[in-house]
Amino acid sequence: MDRDGHETFEEMVGPIDSPLERLWLMTARHASQSVGDLKLMAAKRLPFFLPDTGPFSGLDGNIRVAVHVLNHDPLVIYTPIGGPRPLSSIVAIGRRLASRRVVFLMMPNWTLERPRVIPSLGRDIAWYRERFPAHELIFLCNTEEERRLVAAVGGTAIFSNHNLMVSEEIFRPLLDVPVEFDAVYNARISHTKRHYLAFDIERLVHVTFSIGELPRAGDRAFIRRLRSQSPLHRIANPAVRDVVAPLAPHEVNRVYNQAAVGLCLSAAEGAMRSSMEYLMAGLPVVSTPSVGGRDVFFDPDYCIIAEPDPAAIRRAVETLRDRAIPREEIRDRTLAKVRAQRQELTVFLSDLFKRIGSSQPPLSQWPFPEIGMLRRWATVRQHAREIPPSRTPQERP
Repeated sequence: MDRDGHETFEEMVGPIDSPLERLWLMTARHASQSVGDLKLMAAKRLPFFLPDTGPFSGLDGNIRVAVHVLNHDPLVIYTPIGGPRPLSSIVAIGRRLASRRVVFLMMPNWTLERPRVIPSLGRDIAWYRERFPAHELIFLCNTEEERRLVAAVGGTAIFSNHNLMVSEEIFRPLLDVPVEFDAVYNARISHTKRHYLAFDIERLVHVTFSIGELPRAGDRAFIRRLRSQSPLHRIANPAVRDVVAPLAPHEVNRVYNQAAVGLCLSAAEGAMRSSMEYLMAGLPVVSTPSVGGRDVFFDPDYCIIAEPDPAAIRRAVETLRDRAIPREEIRDRTLAKVRAQRQELTVFLSDLFKRIGSSQPPLSQWPFPEIGMLRRWATVRQHAREIPPSRTPQERP
């Protein structure tokens, strides 16, 4: 592991017998890292240096963001943020809406509980307010500590964990699916996910996918490593030549129902959507200690925080498996917590709409679609084109 508790590249891909293959993997990895670093640097810094108008103002137009419009006039936009400068995507889309009144509801998709991020975030918040006075920034924080840190540097923040967005209609117990595995781990191909911590579990199923953190050759080596652990371990995703394809949400839910326990093995991330998916499907959860907010809806009756050690993870899985807690009980108790927090956010939004002069009546039900539909990624240029113009005073009711 590295100093942050993540897997090293060598640990992820496992032993490589061929010196030529190892050289190829390392070369591909360094090339991929260099390209990724350049893209990250551009996305992180470029929006803050561009003018609001003129020929250079659109240079950040290809930055990809997810945008969901909750109210059109005035604009209320829900959007995830992340990276070393979390407001970079807000600046990119905000520049294109500079003349309009906009409220951004920002969901951190990676924890802000990072000493290196918070001070610069405070400076960026002050810079943004001065640059775009018609805009309002509200952070929907995944933990109370995250909310406190953002507020301490001048941000407007409320506690509202983004796992509230996970659909209980999609993720649910399936009575006709037999349990075949001791545990399931839904995690992308990433050094942060620490898949090796699950290798001592006797019967294990993986749901995995790539977002390009490794070069394609690294993805293939990682998949081969997972497959080589045990004949009782399986990757649920279909694969061609060691390249896995994503599963649809209902297919993921079916895999969950084939397992006794859900796993959460990273040391830090966001609220980890799959942690809530497990609970909605009625699975107990084994987690490592973590930062980011995935434990907000945990309950000690059916969730164990185990040390990041393969033997400790296996023992915790066996403990929860043998308890055989009814799935409907886990689901019902989780939903009770979720619905209470959804109601709090619904009231907050109704008050917000009233404060900004929206003609929308107070919300009578949960206004968000399932999280997959919330996160439609496109370029900021495309999103800005799709947002309808504001109405004139004569057009308003």
